[in-house]
Amino acid sequence: MIWLHDAGRMLDGETLYQDFVQITLPATDLLYFALFKVFGQRMWIPNAMLLLVGVALVWLSFRIARSINLGKFAVLPPLLFVTLVYKDRLDATHHWYSTLAIMAALAAAIDRRGLRQLMISGALCGLAAAFTQSAGAAALLGFAIFLFWEHRRSLIAPPSLIRDLLVLVASFAAAVALICSYFVWQAGLAKFTYCTLTFNYRYYGSFSVASTWHGYMIGLPAFLHWRQLPGLIGFLLVHALLPLAYVLVLFRYFRRSPDGPQEHWDRVILIALVGSALLLSVSAAPTWARLYYVALPALILLPWILNVEEKAGKILSCGLYVVAVILVVILPIAKQVHRPAFLELPAGRTAFFNHDAYDRYGWAATHTRPSEFFFGGFYPDFYFLLGLRNPAPVAYVTSTDYTRPEEVQETIAGLERHHVKTVLWAAALDLPDKPEGDHLSPLRDYVHTHYRVAEKFPEFDAWVRKD
Repeated sequence: MIWLHDAGRMLDGETLYQDFVQITLPATDLLYFALFKVFGQRMWIPNAMLLLVGVALVWLSFRIARSINLGKFAVLPPLLFVTLVYKDRLDATHHWYSTLAIMAALAAAIDRRGLRQLMISGALCGLAAAFTQSAGAAALLGFAIFLFWEHRRSLIAPPSLIRDLLVLVASFAAAVALICSYFVWQAGLAKFTYCTLTFNYRYYGSFSVASTWHGYMIGLPAFLHWRQLPGLIGFLLVHALLPLAYVLVLFRYFRRSPDGPQEHWDRVILIALVGSALLLSVSAAPTWARLYYVALPALILLPWILNVEEKAGKILSCGLYVVAVILVVILPIAKQVHRPAFLELPAGRTAFFNHDAYDRYGWAATHTRPSEFFFGGFYPDFYFLLGLRNPAPVAYVTSTDYTRPEEVQETIAGLERHHVKTVLWAAALDLPDKPEGDHLSPLRDYVHTHYRVAEKFPEFDAWVRKD
């Protein structure tokens, strides 16, 4: 919802990084801005994009799996991806777009690495970086390491390696520059660099435990319920595969027999190196969600690893295939038999499976008007769905160093300037985990002075202006 909200702000004439902040490069905001410009701010747009991205990832994973001679098991990676991974991250956000670009880069170079293929792959890695900086840069690193390995293995002269690396890096840089240059010009290089690089380095880890390495396995309790059995299988599978799949590939490569059958080692190593680099890109905050976003290369290698083990591996692959096919049938049926509640919102008719969410959106819809200024506090979801405007320079505030003092002051100024009628305030914003990182005191005082509680919800209170 944050990137949908950003695109809405851009439609209202605001400039990304200058009038409001974002910690990623601008491709996601730009994509939704373009779609909203053509079709309007409609809920079906992110839903349609989610479908398109999923279909594209399924096709690309199948295409890459076929390239390493998986035969009938080439369909297993996309089946496992859809039923155990993608279904739990149904969010058309920057992570999936960067993953899509990286998988397309892999597909472009999987068969051969001529100059044209390297140029396409480098540009696609640059596109991935424009969605998620760390993922795109990591993919570029994976490709570069592979080129070193491939050139050393084939004993090609060093000038050829330098040429290939230059083509790869130049096309990467050109793609990033093409997408980012306008925003650098509008916001200024200093502000752009602060938002997309400096802020992430200094303050991103202060947001929550999940923003640090302590986030590993932190989501397991959410899957410990019989209804979440498919989710639990996916959770355990992804955590078992990463980084084990890449270790097993390298182990088998170094133990291979020179006289043994050729197994398309160049393709397998390329997938493993790019996958390892992607895993490295989320290692600072390896939550289950971030691991899901980078798990596809490991899923592609899984049947290759299993089939290497002859009969036992093939039996296990067949078992996974049967489970995935069953889930393909059962999961949509299980979802569709639920009876959602519907609201007619400014973004379009929207279904809610959660009754608490239905109640809070219903209340907000009856107490606001589209284009009205509204402050969601820690909850940015309301802006896009209800067509509301944000008076703050940030999508949400926290009681940590993630929300900077200058952002707090600008938020207060926006609330005062636009005489904002409704504010959502969560109790957690009054209870900072680390008081030394809490900069919300001025905003907290302003809200308590100028607003009163009008409605209570499980997650937050809705406050309305007194005057």
